Amino acid sequence: MCLFLTELKFCFVHVNWFFSMIVNNTLEYFPAEYTFGVFSLKNGIEDVHHTIVSAKIPLGYRREALEISQNSHKIPIEYEGGETDFAVMYGKLANFLESRKIVDQYPYLYTRKAFIREAQSLIARLCNAAQQDKEQFKIYELESLFVHLANELFKKRKDRNMDLIPVYAHKIFENYTYRFDKGFECHFHKYVDGGPEYCSKSVLQQWAWTLCDEFCTPLNVEMQPGIHQPNRFDRNYFDERSLMSMMNKLQVRNVPQATPETDGVLSITGVSEQHRWNRSSRTYQEEMRRRNESKPIQVIDYSQFQDGTNTSNDKSSITKAGQSTKTLIEERTEYLNEKPLRPPNIDRGRGVSNRSRTFQSRKAPLGKGQGHT
Repeated sequence: MCLFLTELKFCFVHVNWFFSMIVNNTLEYFPAEYTFGVFSLKNGIEDVHHTIVSAKIPLGYRREALEISQNSHKIPIEYEGGETDFAVMYGKLANFLESRKIVDQYPYLYTRKAFIREAQSLIARLCNAAQQDKEQFKIYELESLFVHLANELFKKRKDRNMDLIPVYAHKIFENYTYRFDKGFECHFHKYVDGGPEYCSKSVLQQWAWTLCDEFCTPLNVEMQPGIHQPNRFDRNYFDERSLMSMMNKLQVRNVPQATPETDGVLSITGVSEQHRWNRSSRTYQEEMRRRNESKPIQVIDYSQFQDGTNTSNDKSSITKAGQSTKTLIEERTEYLNEKPLRPPNIDRGRGVSNRSRTFQSRKAPLGKGQGHT
């Protein structure tokens, strides 16, 4: 039984997409990249079929495709060098899975529960383009495969609770233990920032390493770097000297400007964020000229002018400032044909109501009291 499980082959699939649309009450995803991989616990990922889609984006979905690309997989829309014909893509996929048929049945496909719809939409699009039956492809949840393997193999592990296997199966693929390990991404994502995180080819490797980490030990399979686990450097040799050597080799290069087709998303006015930043930012020479030509700010305290506590020099400057201010007010009043504002009444002090200043209080007239005859 153990030997059979180690050599049993499974086919994984992962899809990156540009946008989604509803067609005949069905949510469809336009693929950007997909990967099919054959996996076994003995040999890890044995074979991979990877494709980048360069088909033309339909009218009205270009902006959504740009935004999703920029926030996730970074694949440009209508990328040069990718596949454009979905019928041709189906033929290449069929050739990849042909040798792995079991009694004229393609092998079962496994993907995470969160990616079931994307994988089904991809298979339906490829089959419709080639006029083939999509029912020949069966897609199942990767978490279910994990549960079936764990029910058999966790009996040999004392550090796993058998009652929590269904919950653990969904949690283990969300830990992203191998998310930032590089070296297994596709040729395009190898030179893109954040490539291993979203590359379909790298995601399949992450799933494979997760399964190997859980089930290779109960099956007595020796963990080999690059097959059952990523190639990682030995942390014992990572000392201060090696760190300083790495820092000395750092080079700062000119970053190419983003284009609307790759890393920039155009706004409503047709301007990308990178272009707006380049035009609005100051150069070093402009900043130095601005600092040299700037003048100090002159602060005028008008309270000293009203209180009469300022010196003679201050009086002259304040009088000039007051005259200039008054001139501006007069010019504005004359231009707008407005009445000048009434000066504040500062003779009575604060807290005196307008009614008290206008009307004098009068005593109530004497009426007839008791005992009047």
